[in-house]
Amino acid sequence: MTLVVGRITQGGIRIDSDSKITNPNEASNQNNIFSGLLKTIVLNPNISVSYAGGVETAQLAIEELYKLGNFDIFKVKSKLLEINKDCKSETDFLIATLENQPLLYKISKGEISISNSFHWIGDIKGFNLFQSEFLPNLKSTNSKHIWSVHSKAFDKVIENSQIESVGGFHVTVHRTNFGLEYMFTTNISSGRPQTLELKQGTNVLPWGDAGTGTYSACYLKSDNPFKPAIGIHFPIGDFGTLYYPRLSREVIMYKDVNGFEFADKVMTDYKIKLIGMIKNGEYLTRI
Repeated sequence: MTLVVGRITQGGIRIDSDSKITNPNEASNQNNIFSGLLKTIVLNPNISVSYAGGVETAQLAIEELYKLGNFDIFKVKSKLLEINKDCKSETDFLIATLENQPLLYKISKGEISISNSFHWIGDIKGFNLFQSEFLPNLKSTNSKHIWSVHSKAFDKVIENSQIESVGGFHVTVHRTNFGLEYMFTTNISSGRPQTLELKQGTNVLPWGDAGTGTYSACYLKSDNPFKPAIGIHFPIGDFGTLYYPRLSREVIMYKDVNGFEFADKVMTDYKIKLIGMIKNGEYLTRI
């Protein structure tokens, strides 16, 4: 299935989703994160659509939305409600909108429910784990604190092997000065414990390598909010993945490229300028 959690606080809005797809007819999907798909699609700076459930229905729904031409919220809601009814709620949808104010629309069981605070769709076990990690750690009403606890709780769900339908990449859409955009960030998992000797002055934390079990991913976003896309570069392995749902349902792979080369190739191929932080030697460089 999947898990999508949307939250609104103090004028901000955030939608977290995973990328795992589970198809009982394809055993390779169980452990291959690159067989996953983008579950939250930014249509324009005012509207994003997330889905959980039947992937084929969801993909056809997104294609139908692109045919609308302009993404009027009433047309988007109407089309997704129609699809949800036709598929007997096999696929649910979560719409985030900034049309007049930040709002979340959940489309499930042939109905639309609206919220100015919180909605979720997907795996109930995954959501229960999310709540158990989120609520006890919420110590403040400060928005930065809320977003941090929210993100960490979602990571716990993705990392939990007992939640079989949730996994892959953690993709976040949030409100910026330009509207709804994918979030760029860098994730580093250092693998097995290492002992570091800190010296006076500047200290460079080691990135490690595959032998130490280190895993790192640099999430990049399109600099054009009207051409939304997200790229993920993997410094250990030198390859990148591009998610550009307006062009392709599938992940677009680039092999044998460093972070700069990955961004350059995406610009050459699709005229998308990726921005964010990439590994440059032992440091992170913003592009």
